Amino acid sequence: MDVLWLGYDGLTVRYADIAAIMHYHPSLDARIIGAYGRVPANVRAIVVTGDGSYFPSSWSIDHLRQRWYDWRGARA
Repeated sequence: MDVLWLGYDGLTVRYADIAAIMHYHPSLDARIIGAYGRVPANVRAIVVTGDGSYFPSSWSIDHLRQRWYDWRGARA
């Protein structure tokens, strides 16, 4: 599977496009709105893509990072 589901209906990001995974902070809301159109409830982490888009996730940062690391390890 080459896409990571971010915990919201229909919101996925290709693993290859992920540049960083960060903790959510309200100061990022404008960037989330620019990429996703709104700030959904229960945002716990942010996935940043190589093109500078900031997508919300309801998953914990540890869960997201582990999935990303597992995907990268499988490709090595």
